[in-house]
Amino acid sequence: MLVRGGSAALLLVVAFALAGCGLFGGGKERAGDACLDQLESEHVAFKPAPIHASSSACTIDNPVRVTDAAMSWRPAGLLACGFAARFDQFLAKTAEPLAKRRLGASIVSMRQLGTYSCRHMVGGKHMSEHARGLAIDVAGFFLSDGRYVSVETDWHEGGRKEAFLHDFARDACSKFGVVLTPDANSAHFNHIHIDAGRYKVCGMRRADGTLPPELAHVTAESGDSAAAPPPAHENIADTGAE
Repeated sequence: MLVRGGSAALLLVVAFALAGCGLFGGGKERAGDACLDQLESEHVAFKPAPIHASSSACTIDNPVRVTDAAMSWRPAGLLACGFAARFDQFLAKTAEPLAKRRLGASIVSMRQLGTYSCRHMVGGKHMSEHARGLAIDVAGFFLSDGRYVSVETDWHEGGRKEAFLHDFARDACSKFGVVLTPDANSAHFNHIHIDAGRYKVCGMRRADGTLPPELAHVTAESGDSAAAPPPAHENIADTGAE
């Protein structure tokens, strides 16, 4: 009986260990819970938002709809929890100090044009990072002194707003995968695309005025705005509505 009891106890310990490794699904669930806990600890206003996509290519790992993070979002954005937490950290630790330094004001809210969207990359068969909730299109920022910094109107206009936007994009290049700006192509005339995908490209002009050569490949296969239509059975996009 002692042997049986010891074996049963050992099996129980092994079962818990396997669950912790995720073989029984527990590991992934706990990882998801940890991400939600992180957002709460950082005072991010969000709610879980399950995606009912008919295509497995358009599902999001632990989706959340964010309304207010380091700054409020206009409109709310639907992203994978991990990317939402990472982007919130970028806004708090990089964008906000940069605005104070370059513009002498804090950021009240960020205007974004797109988060989750079930569609292909431009000119390619692969899905966009938007389809996995791993991308966001930043259009501009509302400041505490009433000014608005617009990617569309300020990117090429010179002055402090342009300097802020260029620094913002350059810093994003160092922390994320693909960053596409109005320098990249006409599809990005009004926003900065930031994603956590498999490519690593900084889509803005370098000090000598040239664009990185790898940008040509990325804009041909993984641009985000003039994207090819989604699969025929899929027509899902986030509008920021509840």
